[in-house]
Amino acid sequence: MKTVANVLGVLLALIGFGWFLQGIGVMPGSFMTGQTRWAVYGSITCIVGIGLLVTFGVRKIILNTVGAIILLMGTIWILQGVNVLPGSMMSGQSQWAVRGAILDLVGVVLLVANRRMSSPDRSRQG
Repeated sequence: MKTVANVLGVLLALIGFGWFLQGIGVMPGSFMTGQTRWAVYGSITCIVGIGLLVTFGVRKIILNTVGAIILLMGTIWILQGVNVLPGSMMSGQSQWAVRGAILDLVGVVLLVANRRMSSPDRSRQG
């Protein structure tokens, strides 16, 4: 049962992410491209898939991966916002540097919280 749930979770997460990208117009070439409802359907499907994975035991891996991706994305937004990384509509826009800093903070909190949740209780040792 655990293996089936994990496989289903991965499939749902990947399919949902694909639908989301098509819905927001990042991945063109489909009838779903640019349609907000597919972005919503994709988000829901991806969340259900991740929920299955978290429920059936790969929470630590998923949260570390998501935290690292959020941290990387926030750093890129900061660099684009302060125009260190030009070539985007975000380049030179200070609001993207602020959003990136907030996203970096979320990523760090997620990584630290996941580490604390998965480490053994040190107060019981000794």
